Amino acid sequence: MKKTFLLTGFIVTLTINPLFSDVLGNSLNNMLKQKDSSGMVNLSGISVGGKKRPQTQRIKRILPKTRPVTTVIGHYDDGKPVLKKEANAYLKKVTKGKIKDLDFLPKKQRLIVLKDLQKMYAIKHFKSRVSTAVIATVNGNPIIKRKADNYLKSVTHGKVKDFDRLPNKQRLLVVQDLAKPMVLKEAIENSINEEEKEEIFKQMWIEKKKQTITVSSEEMLALYELKKQKALAANPQAVIPHYMSLGDRLKNEILEQKIMGNMMKDVNITVNYDLNDTNDTIVTHELNRSSVKLDKMTKIKE
Repeated sequence: MKKTFLLTGFIVTLTINPLFSDVLGNSLNNMLKQKDSSGMVNLSGISVGGKKRPQTQRIKRILPKTRPVTTVIGHYDDGKPVLKKEANAYLKKVTKGKIKDLDFLPKKQRLIVLKDLQKMYAIKHFKSRVSTAVIATVNGNPIIKRKADNYLKSVTHGKVKDFDRLPNKQRLLVVQDLAKPMVLKEAIENSINEEEKEEIFKQMWIEKKKQTITVSSEEMLALYELKKQKALAANPQAVIPHYMSLGDRLKNEILEQKIMGNMMKDVNITVNYDLNDTNDTIVTHELNRSSVKLDKMTKIKE
């Protein structure tokens, strides 16, 4: 009788988790291995006043009534019933055969077992949406599941690859991360004109190209000396800044020259001159002075 009370008291405090079912089994096994002892001395057989004390009548153990194994104890998310025999099998497994009937547990523990079975069923029968499914919209612009899956794969280094397997709170955080660049892009498009956009893209492209080009100190020093000579030729009294103070400016200028030089190296430029235009006389005169043969169609290659 004492063993039954001890077992019931400990089971009330037990929490079952499907991912840690071994913990449940170990806990129940430990409880069942406890000795049936309360620390009190048995005085039932000692005589009192020369007369033997009568033995107390042993109370019969009354087991609770159990329902049939075909009893429906709940339902899965898809409506399929959860039978008691499934819960019995689960309890037998996690307790290593020490508990085999759901009805021996208190009501609170029965609900925990049911939730465990529902979670395991949901994991086993989980079906993810197709990669083209729209998982959210940002100001009317859709976000497809493939984009969220790729983002998850990137930030978790491949440990998580399916958006649909995340809890709802985590899904919201992922969508918010994906929405930030979309909102930023929309804000930029609404606040700058086409010329400003082109300038931004040009600067971004140049900065990207700069990462692939090297500039030597000899090149920088040569450019410095050239600028110094030009400045002194124009004004012998000119104050020339020190070479070290112009380092970044010299480097950027050389980088831009190299970038533009590489771009223009294989470019074909065709200039169409209209000889009926009065301005062509000036062009022809200047070009003839340079001994350049003119045709109606002149091609210049750089």
